[in-house]
Amino acid sequence: MELLIRIRYALWGPFTVLFILLTGIYMSWRSGFVQFWCVKSLLRQIRAGRKTQDAGAPAITPLQALFTSLGGTLGVGNLAGVAAAITLGGPGAVFYMLLAAFFGMATKFAEIVLSVRFRIRQDGVPLGGPMVYLERGAYRPGLAKLFCVCCLLASLGTGAMTQAGAITAAVTAIVPLSPVLVGVIVAFAAWPVLNGGSKLIARTASVLVPLMTLFYLAGGAAVLVLGRDRILPSLALILTDAMRPAAAGGGLLGILTARCVSDGFAKGVFSNEAGMGSAPLAHGCADSKSPCEEGVLGAVEVFVDTCVVCLLTALVILVSGVLDSGAQGLALTTLAFRGALGSFAGLFICVTVCFLAFSTIIGWSFYGLTCLRYLTGHERGAKLYLALITASVALSAFLPLDTLLLAADVAAALMAFPNLIGLWTLAPVVQFETQKYLHAKR
Repeated sequence: MELLIRIRYALWGPFTVLFILLTGIYMSWRSGFVQFWCVKSLLRQIRAGRKTQDAGAPAITPLQALFTSLGGTLGVGNLAGVAAAITLGGPGAVFYMLLAAFFGMATKFAEIVLSVRFRIRQDGVPLGGPMVYLERGAYRPGLAKLFCVCCLLASLGTGAMTQAGAITAAVTAIVPLSPVLVGVIVAFAAWPVLNGGSKLIARTASVLVPLMTLFYLAGGAAVLVLGRDRILPSLALILTDAMRPAAAGGGLLGILTARCVSDGFAKGVFSNEAGMGSAPLAHGCADSKSPCEEGVLGAVEVFVDTCVVCLLTALVILVSGVLDSGAQGLALTTLAFRGALGSFAGLFICVTVCFLAFSTIIGWSFYGLTCLRYLTGHERGAKLYLALITASVALSAFLPLDTLLLAADVAAALMAFPNLIGLWTLAPVVQFETQKYLHAKR
């Protein structure tokens, strides 16, 4: 455990934090600050009744890509991850999560624009993602294969074991069941969806994601309504805690500042996945016509994930006043909801985690299958890969959730580095596509 913590903080040290932040700032400039015009563009698409499927019968539609990607991002990071960030880094970590999200909107926009711009077709089905634009745009086939390998490993860890571990922790907290039995049940529930391949995964996500998001937002809103007089003080605490260590200076406070920033950025990236290159794997497989229109969906995804769902979790924890209770992870989040929901809080968190985590399991399975298609030319080995995913779900019961969360941070960093290199190399392409799109809409 101690070794894993050291690896995690080495990978998410000042260099990584600065690299991701500078990438977001750079992509903001190259995209004409998409953060400020993405909502307007999305509303324009809705009013125009954008077609979501062409006659060529694509593997998935842009709408299914949106929900598959959201399903991959909305998971344990929105509950246990946010609680862990606040516990380890203090309330100020939330500020850096939001900062990561603001610039992450531009990063994810750029990823998806490149994914659609350079996508290929296999047997008439679109295939896109960082590995495609690393090979065809940046001419770095070695990095493309490295990204795929890291993604396949991350899908077993971030996508399977971490999320299944969260389900096990949530269920066993309210039901006296063996963690092993819970892991096996989750594995059996996931197998029919996974065995259906990419299309069934995308269709399932398009149903689960909207329902689970609304369910969690409703519960969080109830807590905030009851504690509405403490919302503004909690927001002020986030700001002051983020700034105070840096202003105070000194060796010890400097270390605390680094950890606050590290935890905020790491959990922000783990939650919204901007910079990891995962979302482009879904959007690049959608049969959309415009790279920028598809990219706008990615920017909105980051906003929903971090600025809405993660911020809601953080405010619930701070408003409820349970931060100093000694509880951690999901236990802290559950305790925060208990003040408003009473004994129903445990069941609420359990249901929420099960749906969030299950959607992430199938979403990351889609990412893994996409990388497998790229490496093999088709889904050769898909059955073996899906069997490994299912086995990872079952085996998650043998590892503590805190350990799995640390492993997820490590996986996020390993995926991010090849992808970020591709973004910096192809930034002029992002600017060209953006200017062309904005000019056409004037």
